[in-house]
Amino acid sequence: MTKKKSFLPVLIVAIGVLILFLFFKFRPHPPKLEVAKGGPLVSVETVHVEKKPLIVTGNGTVQPEHSVALTPQVSGRVISVSPNFVTGGFFRKGETLVQIEKSDYEIALARAKAQLLARDVDYQKAMRQADIAKKDWDSVIKTILKDPSLLPDQLTLYVPQLKAAKAALNSAKADVKLAKLNLSRTTIRAPFNGRIITKEADIGQFITVGKPVSTVFSTGILDVIVPLTERDAALFSLPCKAEVISGSEGKVHLYPARAVRTEGMLDPGSRMIHVVVQVRHPFSYPVPLQNGAYVKVRFVGQPIETVRLPPRVERDGKVWTVRNNKLKILPVNVVYRTSEAVFVTGIPDGSSIITSSLFAVSNGMQIRILKEKVR
Repeated sequence: MTKKKSFLPVLIVAIGVLILFLFFKFRPHPPKLEVAKGGPLVSVETVHVEKKPLIVTGNGTVQPEHSVALTPQVSGRVISVSPNFVTGGFFRKGETLVQIEKSDYEIALARAKAQLLARDVDYQKAMRQADIAKKDWDSVIKTILKDPSLLPDQLTLYVPQLKAAKAALNSAKADVKLAKLNLSRTTIRAPFNGRIITKEADIGQFITVGKPVSTVFSTGILDVIVPLTERDAALFSLPCKAEVISGSEGKVHLYPARAVRTEGMLDPGSRMIHVVVQVRHPFSYPVPLQNGAYVKVRFVGQPIETVRLPPRVERDGKVWTVRNNKLKILPVNVVYRTSEAVFVTGIPDGSSIITSSLFAVSNGMQIRILKEKVR
């Protein structure tokens, strides 16, 4: 009985092993599928050559085309200023910004006019004396000397005295002109329509010649200085259309502009060309373009035949194309590059470009097209 009980577990295990063996041996197997050996799956995009003006972009800082320091040409006490003579104030051409006390210059003008009157009298006397001297000489020649070949000296005819009187008269006239000019200079007027950057004088202050009372700039034109590489600058001809883009409080504001010139030399540090872009009447827009703003500029380049590609497709001057389900590595010339696109030449029109990323590629390797996009 004991032998039967010890044999029973062994028998159960053996039967279980037999059943498991028979189950795996006679279970149904899924059909074997043949895997096509056609290379990796890729996505492709059909591209076309287009002749369009390239839009070259850059960034720059807004600055005035005309900026001057208003400097008095006469000294004196300021007796009045314009209500617009404040930092940030706008003014019109010809507007009186600063008025200097006139009294001293009015007195100087009166004295100069008095001197002019005296010098005019002296000149009239000299002319009369010269006329009398000439008549006396003629009378002496005819009645006493009776020799027409004799010539009088200059002093006898009163010529030097007449010249001196004429010179004194001209000097007096110049003094009057200068006195009038100095009197007019007591009024400092705006040279153009503009805006005040700094204010250095006020009512009651004594100002002197050569010391600026204000720095102003013209609101007629603002410049944007845009540094570009020589290659990018060669993509458009000056002058050309441009557009200035300024952001304010999350909003984008556009200002029509024109690229007019480059500065005289390459930047010695960056080796960049500085292109000058002008915006006319920048304060006439609903949101004025502000002096000193950092802005983006778009230049309208020359029409050129290029293919526009996503940046990830161009790989160190090469692209992967598809021909007869085989990969072909094609070298291209990068004309211009942005964060959104790269413009190249050297790709035939209608080519299929691989947009997928592959770990390793070789020229002529077999590929399979997963999907194709036609632009």
